[in-house]
Amino acid sequence: MVYDEPIFRIGGDSFLTIELGDDGSLFLNLYILILEKMIWESKFPFLIDTTALRTTIMIHYDPFMIQANQLIQQLKKLISEGVNVPERVPSRLIHLPVYYNDPWTRECADAFEMPPNLEIVAKENHISVSEVIEIHAQPTYFVSYTSFMYGSFGAFPIEPFTVLKNSKYKTPRKWTPPGTLGIGGTTTTYYSIASPGGLMMLGNIPVKTFDTEGHNKFFKEDPLLIHPGDRLRFLPIESDEYEHIKKHIDDYRYRIEEGFIE
Repeated sequence: MVYDEPIFRIGGDSFLTIELGDDGSLFLNLYILILEKMIWESKFPFLIDTTALRTTIMIHYDPFMIQANQLIQQLKKLISEGVNVPERVPSRLIHLPVYYNDPWTRECADAFEMPPNLEIVAKENHISVSEVIEIHAQPTYFVSYTSFMYGSFGAFPIEPFTVLKNSKYKTPRKWTPPGTLGIGGTTTTYYSIASPGGLMMLGNIPVKTFDTEGHNKFFKEDPLLIHPGDRLRFLPIESDEYEHIKKHIDDYRYRIEEGFIE
């Protein structure tokens, strides 16, 4: 649900977090993205950056231009004017191939003295590895945020879905293979580059989610593939298709459909 009154949390000298709800629902996420857009369209001279997540927006501001209490008052005024979520919200549907239970995430798990992570998830849910893959690949996912690493994302299922129980690493990994798809609770995340992590690893995505040099013509206008508000479908593939995509990565044709969330 969206709170009747947002909660403001001051973080140091130049950060302010607005907590807007507590359920991480689709409506709350659309509300957050629309409010974030309103903040940027207000052209506040003190605004440096914003980071929208599933229940919050963090604002980075210039403390030499405005104090936290003044910023809170301006934001309260903006929110009081109304944050209107339309009945139909434009949203692209992006299809992503996934090599589930791939050898690189299995090797990574072994390096940190863990069983293959899909086997852990299967055991925790009392189902088979193939059933984990089937359940995870079934829904359409809404991209709630893109942050932490360039080209990464956090997404959750839109339709009614089976929740997969999944623990986390007790001690986070020092590295995760680039391209890894991970899961934490109902959120599916993506490790776009080699980086530390503590979520269970599901598989590996062979396509690029960013290309700053524009080797693939798709990225010539925008170096990022995925943005908040997009929807995702995960398509299970096997090793031969994975290798074929990798060999032709600069010619890969992304399957993207224009549409709406209703």
